[in-house]
Amino acid sequence: MNIEQIELYIPNYEESLSFYKHVLAFDCVSETAETAHFQVGSSRFTLHRDEEHAYYYHFAFNIPPNLFSSAKQWMAKKVPLLTEDGADEIYFDGAKAHAFYFEDPAGNIVEYIARTETTPEAAADQFAPCHIAGVSEMGVPTNETKKQLDELLDLAIPPRNNEPLYYEKYLNFMGEYEDGNYLIIGPVGRRWIFSNKPGIIAPVIVKTDRGTIRNF
Repeated sequence: MNIEQIELYIPNYEESLSFYKHVLAFDCVSETAETAHFQVGSSRFTLHRDEEHAYYYHFAFNIPPNLFSSAKQWMAKKVPLLTEDGADEIYFDGAKAHAFYFEDPAGNIVEYIARTETTPEAAADQFAPCHIAGVSEMGVPTNETKKQLDELLDLAIPPRNNEPLYYEKYLNFMGEYEDGNYLIIGPVGRRWIFSNKPGIIAPVIVKTDRGTIRNF
């Protein structure tokens, strides 16, 4: 499963737009007073203005594994890195991946993740924004976990490595391991790691090569 586009609804629109354009140096392909589209690797990243709600999300971007340390150093000069138990990075043994996290002006928990088995290495030895491969993960908290999972199964989006499905306490990573892209389906209220924020219901549109998922 490939994530072709995510669409988020955020406050602090102008500040967030400036952050992604000038701090993270994403390629802004179009913008209006209400919506901005960025091309980030193979994925489209879209922000919609919504000043009436304090929505926030968790999402991740794939980066080349050989540039993880360089990317972390590059980012640490621009934004404070988030920490968990005193550490500002984590290694996921099951995913064979290193990751670090930070917040954007809208309060989103953003992750850069380097998957050693599924994201190709870059020819370069220093990270630049052009090396981001695309959207890696999109978190979708819900009070209807089974319904959301059934919808993904109907789109032929399976659980990672045929892992069991969880309807209450745990997260479900939906997508094939070899693609390194996942929709994370879990219960509202579960804390996102490297933050003190619980998962909340927030409108999101995720376009994949299997179909479009909407959570409103």
